[in-house]
Amino acid sequence: MNLRTFIRSHCLNSRLATHALTRLHQSLSSLAAHLARRGFDSNTCPATGDGAALDRRINSLCPELAATVFSNARDGIILVDPFGRVIAMNEAFSRLTGYGRDEVLGRALNSHRMVRRLATFYAPMKNALDFHGHWSGEIQSSHKDGREMTSRISVSAVHDRHGNVQHYVALFSDMTQMKQRLQLLERDARYDALTQLPNRLLLAERMRQALGQAAVDQQKVAIVFIDLDGFKALNDSYGHDWGDRVLQIVAARINATLREGDTLARLGGDEFVAGLVGLQAVEDSEPLLKRMLQAANAPILIGTQTVEIAASIGVAFYPEHGTQIDGLISKADQAMYLSKKAGGNRLAFCPTRLVSLNSEA
Repeated sequence: MNLRTFIRSHCLNSRLATHALTRLHQSLSSLAAHLARRGFDSNTCPATGDGAALDRRINSLCPELAATVFSNARDGIILVDPFGRVIAMNEAFSRLTGYGRDEVLGRALNSHRMVRRLATFYAPMKNALDFHGHWSGEIQSSHKDGREMTSRISVSAVHDRHGNVQHYVALFSDMTQMKQRLQLLERDARYDALTQLPNRLLLAERMRQALGQAAVDQQKVAIVFIDLDGFKALNDSYGHDWGDRVLQIVAARINATLREGDTLARLGGDEFVAGLVGLQAVEDSEPLLKRMLQAANAPILIGTQTVEIAASIGVAFYPEHGTQIDGLISKADQAMYLSKKAGGNRLAFCPTRLVSLNSEA
């Protein structure tokens, strides 16, 4: 049975044409020129933006037009019988998935290898179709060539005049690129583009969780403000490209000293903030803080040039110096300025205690 005969026999007295054409309204505009070439005039197939007029026009269109839409739609369309077997598909479905007609027709959709983890939502999909006649959602699928895909599927049940399901219409859209763009936008919103460290937003999210957990576990959290000594002079002497490279190297070195669960974030410029979690006592942080200071103090080799740099570090503790992340960052920033005033390259604990790199304290 060819496609035209199939649509004539199965769709003329059903809502398939109405459903498909309504969801693919955009396709109608691209079909206008095609229909004109075939002799349809404005009285036969008017180009109108009125929804009610469009519905009346759709209901009166012939199966040949439904077949044209089916074949030319940009979304993949498949028809499935009441037992889940694919009985028709368009060319867009093959283009989106890589599978030809002989690989899909007659096969149960939920057993096909292009669809993965279908069982996780098969029950809710079936319930929605039984009660509402429609279901839509996203699934993880794979192209025939092995590429991972995120597919948007919309399924509608088509009933006969007695209310029995004749078949199901499923529309497939490839959402992979849009998902990837959204993931990149989400990452850009939470990570620093230069160092790939978390930014202030993500730091605040993580530290709010850490402070809440510390309250439950009766532990302490150290908020560490780090500012590089002499960075502006280095930037002015060697240029911004060198400055950016120094920031990347220092960030990677300090980050490497942290434990799992700790966070290092870049606030901007040469300012960084770290959150050290799971501390039983204030003194537990000092070995880690000294390693951070030493990492920031190590010479940096860029090409054949060695760059000397150091850092001033200020530290505040939850809950001694505050219970909110913004207030703790402010207190750590104040302590960092104590380190700067004392000559830099040292730790300053809120409110006044100083520890140099070589200190035994």
